[in-house]
Amino acid sequence: MYKILVVDDEAKITELLKIYLEMQGMEVRVAQNGKEALEDFSVHPADMVITDIMMPVMDGYEFVDKLRGKSNVPVMFLTAKGDVPDRIRGLNAGADDYLVKPFDPMEAVARVSATLRRVHGYDLVAGQKELTCGDLKLDLSAKRLYKAGEPVELTALEYKMLVYFMENQGRVLTKNQIYEAAWDQDKFPDDNSIMVAISKLRSKISSGDRDYVTTIRGLGYRMEDKQ
Repeated sequence: MYKILVVDDEAKITELLKIYLEMQGMEVRVAQNGKEALEDFSVHPADMVITDIMMPVMDGYEFVDKLRGKSNVPVMFLTAKGDVPDRIRGLNAGADDYLVKPFDPMEAVARVSATLRRVHGYDLVAGQKELTCGDLKLDLSAKRLYKAGEPVELTALEYKMLVYFMENQGRVLTKNQIYEAAWDQDKFPDDNSIMVAISKLRSKISSGDRDYVTTIRGLGYRMEDKQ
């Protein structure tokens, strides 16, 4: 379980991020300013930090500067300061990503997930040779899927999506997250392209009335063994 530290003096912001990040199985701690965050981080080290810039007591720039003296933990600035000079200053201050308020919480979660994958790699499957869900077995070494013991042919895109789904069983995955995990292109595909790709994958892995991937209206998709 990844641990995320959210730092912002706006309670609505921290609560919103806490809800969405916890939906993805992450553990979230909250601080209201840089000083409080440094104290918390010393006791409860996090895998990633999301911080505002304009805060009382200690602002985000000073916080990240002091944090970098003790840790290389990935940091994302979440702030209303969205001009290019502000972005450059934030990145130069040691941030790994920069998101401007107001923001879509699902985009924030997708960026957090992408950063964690880039920095920590696929820890969930480190050392594993296969992933399973019901009668599905995904051989990670051979990159082959077996359903009830029978091989199922997958495209490269379908394989990447399935690995991501099986790594995150029981969690709601947004379209942004699925794109970040599986698509090898810079331009975000339209929603219909993602829906069609997921639909094709679902048709290959389903067994009769057993559909492993469920649509969660307004949020995304979730994979689970319902039996």
